[in-house]
Amino acid sequence: GCGNSALSHDLHELGYTDVTSIDFSPACIAAMRARCARCCPGLRWAVMDIRALAFPDASFDVVLEKGTLDVLMVEETDPWDVSPQAAASMRRVLAEVSRVLRPGGCFLSITFAQPHFRKPHYAQEAFGWSLRHTACGDGDADAFHYFLYIMRKGQPLDPRDVALGRRLHQSPPPPAPPPPSAPPDDNEDYLFAIQL
Repeated sequence: GCGNSALSHDLHELGYTDVTSIDFSPACIAAMRARCARCCPGLRWAVMDIRALAFPDASFDVVLEKGTLDVLMVEETDPWDVSPQAAASMRRVLAEVSRVLRPGGCFLSITFAQPHFRKPHYAQEAFGWSLRHTACGDGDADAFHYFLYIMRKGQPLDPRDVALGRRLHQSPPPPAPPPPSAPPDDNEDYLFAIQL
């Protein structure tokens, strides 16, 4: 999901020259390939679906996504209770990321999604990685923070994260019945009780 971000170019300028960028959009990939042809001819660009990566197993030392996974959650109305479809899409993508990572490889995810919403998706034992995160931003209490999640292939999950991941696939408890209502009090006039 590289989109038209300058991230691939910026990584190249920092010395990370072995970069492969993918996006679902053929027009986007063609535009980025043309934009970077002179300055970064070694960058690789491919049209690809993140749910079915065309790379062989254990192809990459690092997989980096910035906001791409957020697209899978864009239609969710309750981040505390994600639909089975969104959870399955997220799981499918993360399974592909895990598959293409080499042992010891690192998956970096940059997002505005807070840990209590995003960690359950990452904290799945089947992916075979550890999980940690950090908040990033300028420290201003009024500023929006973003989060960096770091998954290391071949390292174990913390038991608390394992428990968090298991809760994602449990059915939510049934809603509590409404409390019994008191019979109406016809003698009480609320307007006279208001003190002005």
